[in-house]
Amino acid sequence: MVRRSCIAGKTMNPAGYKILIEVLGRGEIRWIGEVGYVFQERQEGESKVTWKQYIEYLRHLLRLRFARWPMGKFLRFGIVGFSGVFVNMAVLYVLREIFNLELTRSLIFAAELAIISNFLWNDLWTFGDISKRQPGKRQRLKRLLKFNTICLMGLILNVLLVNVLFNVFGMNAYLANLIAIATVTLWNFWINMKLSWRVTDVK
Repeated sequence: MVRRSCIAGKTMNPAGYKILIEVLGRGEIRWIGEVGYVFQERQEGESKVTWKQYIEYLRHLLRLRFARWPMGKFLRFGIVGFSGVFVNMAVLYVLREIFNLELTRSLIFAAELAIISNFLWNDLWTFGDISKRQPGKRQRLKRLLKFNTICLMGLILNVLLVNVLFNVFGMNAYLANLIAIATVTLWNFWINMKLSWRVTDVK
């Protein structure tokens, strides 16, 4: 059971048998109450569920997840992140080729400078509408600390991936770094949108 107001005006596009998850994903559902039951064991015939249904279910989950993403902000975040790649790669090159610093330390320094650059651009452009409602140096510092902490998790993953690709698989260090950066981009956007630049206005 669901109130009409929770799904009024929502466009539903269920896939396969999973209609309820479409209601939960697209509707304004505040809480869920469950009443358990047990199916009777099949007496005749065979299940119509095949591996294709599992694949379709995963695709359905992805569609529902990305349907809630603000694509404009994600594109701006991606552009900022792309600019951060140049900062990252340039610093990495200078530290590795000119100062002959070992790979892991070079990656950490390069990534941290790219993180600061990305924060400034995201705070000004990507999430500028939210930043204006949270003015002041103290608020900006808090956003920077959150952004840095979240990106630190991505940095750890980045360093691990690069070292595996470079030391285990013998991949070029710069190509390995690009692959690692692409891997953590989605993580950084989603968590930062939820924590660093979250909307806290109450209706």
